[in-house]
Amino acid sequence: MKKPIEAKVRLSTQELPNQKHAAKVFLNGTLILENGLQAGQVVYIESTNDPKKRREGIVWPSTDKNLAGNKSVVQLSRALREATHLELGEVIRVSDAGKPSVPDALDVVIRDVTPDAPVISDAERKFVAYNVECALETAEFVFPGLNLDKVLGKGVKRSFIVESVNGSGTNVAKYCTDTRAQWLEADAGNGDQAQPPPGRLEISGIPGMADALDKLDDFFSDYDVKFSHGAFPHPSCGIVVQGSRGTGKSMLLNRIADTRWGSVKRIKTTDKPQAIQESFRNAIDDEKATIILIDDMRGVVGKDRPAATDAVLNGLEELAVLTIGNKKRPNVLVVGSCRNYLEDVPEGLQTRLAFGRHVTLTIPDAPARKEIIRSYSPNFMPEHFDKYVSDLGDRTHAYTGSDLVDLLHSAFRASQRRTRNRAGGEPITWEDVQRALQEIRPTAMHDITLKPPTVRWNDIGGYQEVKTTLQQVLNRSTDMVVSWKPPKGVLMYGPPGCSKTMTAQAVATESGFNFFAVKGGELLNMYVGETERSIRNLFQRAREASPSVIFFDEIDSIAGNRSGGGATAGGGVQALTTLLTEMDGFEEMGNVFVLAATNKPDSLDPALMRPGRFDELIYVPLPDEQAREAIISRKAQELRFPPLDIPELARRTHGYSGAEISRICDKAFMPVDSNADTNGEPDGMAVLERAIRRTPKGVTSEILAHFTAWRLSRNEF
Repeated sequence: MKKPIEAKVRLSTQELPNQKHAAKVFLNGTLILENGLQAGQVVYIESTNDPKKRREGIVWPSTDKNLAGNKSVVQLSRALREATHLELGEVIRVSDAGKPSVPDALDVVIRDVTPDAPVISDAERKFVAYNVECALETAEFVFPGLNLDKVLGKGVKRSFIVESVNGSGTNVAKYCTDTRAQWLEADAGNGDQAQPPPGRLEISGIPGMADALDKLDDFFSDYDVKFSHGAFPHPSCGIVVQGSRGTGKSMLLNRIADTRWGSVKRIKTTDKPQAIQESFRNAIDDEKATIILIDDMRGVVGKDRPAATDAVLNGLEELAVLTIGNKKRPNVLVVGSCRNYLEDVPEGLQTRLAFGRHVTLTIPDAPARKEIIRSYSPNFMPEHFDKYVSDLGDRTHAYTGSDLVDLLHSAFRASQRRTRNRAGGEPITWEDVQRALQEIRPTAMHDITLKPPTVRWNDIGGYQEVKTTLQQVLNRSTDMVVSWKPPKGVLMYGPPGCSKTMTAQAVATESGFNFFAVKGGELLNMYVGETERSIRNLFQRAREASPSVIFFDEIDSIAGNRSGGGATAGGGVQALTTLLTEMDGFEEMGNVFVLAATNKPDSLDPALMRPGRFDELIYVPLPDEQAREAIISRKAQELRFPPLDIPELARRTHGYSGAEISRICDKAFMPVDSNADTNGEPDGMAVLERAIRRTPKGVTSEILAHFTAWRLSRNEF
């Protein structure tokens, strides 16, 4: 064999209920030959992260069409994967075991793991033994950990698990006529004693969750440990997993349950307080380990369920007392999940005796997204596989693991529709991926996100200084010196109707960042604390979806001067304080850029405009002649005007805002205003000139003087 093969684990598509292929390690046929292996040869399979996870298997070419050309995947049966403690997506190493042939299985020890089944009677023994041997013969290749389910007995179907083969717990052998099978029986009426041995309390191999899993395993490592004097574990037996929708909270809780470290009890939102108390009491009294899972903390211990909260608190505190007294955690693990630890878990439970610790499942960054995509081994064209994975990982800002699964499924469906092949054998093209990207939007961008119209910088005539400043701010090039920090925020101010909102739309389009847009007034709420909550949630969503832009239109409605009352008087002061705190970086903003617009800069609280919050203040004046020409040209094309002298119209609209010029064009050719000759087209210039004369200027000289004075007061010139 040339060298060990490294590949990611996928579940076998050739698995049969009778375990016929359970011991086989399925690889791409060409890959097997290239590495000097032969079908049916004994190989070692071991984790690249943990060499102790080493077992034997039988290498075999896969017949799965989706594996054709894919040399980075190994398919294992569920039985072999569980026996080896390997996770889906985990990278393993396949190497030659150095055995010329598969040895015969001479001695096979199996255990009866049928729950609550009676002891096999003497009359039944031969019948069951015959059926066990038939099951082993059908499986052909036998290994420790192999499950034999639904073996016929008299009156009951029994389940067995292979404990050892030829005295070993890590090998594989072939059933033959000389095979002697013996089993360890379950005690009558006590199926628990016949269950497989407990698993280890550890989680690994979930793509995109490395940091969270490290913290969880650190918490788990204090179990089954007797602490000496001076060493003291965290007393709580409870930990909370928090994360946005689709980040994998439920999946992680299920993986904890699958460790088989202990029996599993799930507390549901419909459980009454008495039932919750009984769950904790039974777990504490039971000598065996118990895992208690609460997969919706807000629903179970919400504000309207104080009795349930007390039941959970009492149970956790009793476990903590036992930990302190025994210097060892009792064999009870309590894991809850929620979207927001601080908001969904009552303060009374956020103590070191209860749920004092929590782990956050973040929205995956680009490397994590690529890891997740690779783990599913999408059927991309082999020659473009790495490039597609890399490009897709870079383009899917804010996508959760669940979103990425939906995206890959949508791309697969797109390839089916394109090729009209329901079996899906054709590779997925980049065009299929692009269709999927249009269909599947990231969960983090739901609800509050505004998808602005597509506006490019060249759609905005004039305003070159404004555009250049924003382009420089948004250009976070890696070529910049390490110490350079881009501004956190930019405030655009100026007369109403002067393209501030349109400029924000161009920022959203040109930057490619995720875009959150809100009017300041939309965040105001009459109920105490709700406005502040909305602001915190907005920034949290933006951080999770970074790189992102938050655009506050009419920011003066929530950020007025505290000394002047107005919009931020009373409870509104708290809203301003929350906004200042979020922008100030008490919690790192990450790659989040804040853009705001106002017509009333003098009404804003001065604290908002100090460095570290709005680092750049950009004056957006009335449109100059070049900008007015661009507005009129765009409207003429949009509304199909007759030929016009656009430079002349631009001169005549001096002093009008961009919004006013657009309105002049919109209403100019309305039937009531048109000067149409019944025998020909209207005189376009005459119609527009009349519309200009009839439209008063909304931005007066007094308003402009006011902006000039404010700019002078801040040395903005």
